[in-house]
Amino acid sequence: MSAKNSVMKVSLNHISEVFLYEYFVSDGKEYDLSETDTALEHKKKAKEFMSSGNIAKAQQEWIKAHFENPVDMENILSIISCCKQLGDIEGEYAYTLDSYNFCCTRAEMAAYYRNLGWYYLEKYDPDLASVCYMYSQLFDETKQAEEELKFLEKALNKKIEKKSVEDLQKILKKNNIPTEANSVTLALLFKAGGEAESAGDFIQALDCYRMVYDLTQDKEVSEKISKLQENLAR
Repeated sequence: MSAKNSVMKVSLNHISEVFLYEYFVSDGKEYDLSETDTALEHKKKAKEFMSSGNIAKAQQEWIKAHFENPVDMENILSIISCCKQLGDIEGEYAYTLDSYNFCCTRAEMAAYYRNLGWYYLEKYDPDLASVCYMYSQLFDETKQAEEELKFLEKALNKKIEKKSVEDLQKILKKNNIPTEANSVTLALLFKAGGEAESAGDFIQALDCYRMVYDLTQDKEVSEKISKLQENLAR
């Protein structure tokens, strides 16, 4: 095999994915961008297997899609879902930890804490599980987290005490769980937005800045979004 043929090909579909891949995954190794979305067919097959209830086969296809695009959160969250259904507690935890670096929205951060909640519940730590579920609701209120908290109350036969944001964060930090999005991820998204903007790709730049704003509510980022929207409206 020639040196050229040995270069890793990856299926990245957005400038934000390129920045995340280069920093968190590539480890400085050369790679080429695939001209087509090579993960798409695996995703399609995975969804078909999931619809038919064949979770093990679905997981195999999601893992193949993840190999093609290691920073795509749809792939990662779907693998985590399969791990839960297959009872693979440690696999679920490993992919959940991996997902943190690629959380680019409040909804994805909420999923991160819900998935941690599931893990700690399975590891017989209902108190920490409830904290994770409660904290997830601060990012994105979901029926799933609400139902899990109700389940915990029923299983423990007691009302789960509501905690302040400060108390929740104190418990999470004590257990070495981050309380906000990865600052490196946010910096990479902002940098990707700037590069897209410089290249005249205002739509991708908007995508990047919106993800940063979703997680930070930063005024400077908000102003950049407004200016780009004005440029696109002309």
